[in-house]
Amino acid sequence: MSQKFTAGVHHRDDVTFVKLSGVIDEDNELADLTDKIPGGTAVIDLGEVERINSCGVRDWVNWLSKIETNQSDVVLVECSPATAAQINLVNNFTGAGVVKSFYVPYFCPECDEEKVLLCEAGDMGPPPHEPPTCRCDECDLVMDFDDMPDSYFAFLSNQKKVAKPDKVNAVISEFNPNEGEKSKIRS
Repeated sequence: MSQKFTAGVHHRDDVTFVKLSGVIDEDNELADLTDKIPGGTAVIDLGEVERINSCGVRDWVNWLSKIETNQSDVVLVECSPATAAQINLVNNFTGAGVVKSFYVPYFCPECDEEKVLLCEAGDMGPPPHEPPTCRCDECDLVMDFDDMPDSYFAFLSNQKKVAKPDKVNAVISEFNPNEGEKSKIRS
């Protein structure tokens, strides 16, 4: 069952950390967040966004445009497979922003387990992009990438560098800490 849309906003100096989760659909509250994001850098965590429908995409693109009008540099982090799909499908889904990190989906044919592994866009190297090796937590076999590499990693060809990466990393560590390899098991 899908979760309702939720959002949290935290500020540290000139960096705003926004964590979105649930479903971005016609009932989203993105417009309410606009005034909470002043100029500077807006780090938007999309790791817990489960799904985005067409109304949600429209509202997302309009909201991102308003944030950028307020002189914010947008950095997208922990993009879920649902948001990675939209980044590849919708030409202006990232606006003028940059994807710093994203989840890559895997499937274990032996155990029937699904898993997503967090990857840094800057570590993916030049095209053609290949998914990193991921091992199953149950049987320790190498898992299968659960998409098509050419289409899933297409957005990396248009990637820009993250501005002020030290500031961005500090805010991510403070408001969304992780230990070691970050992966999530999906049911």
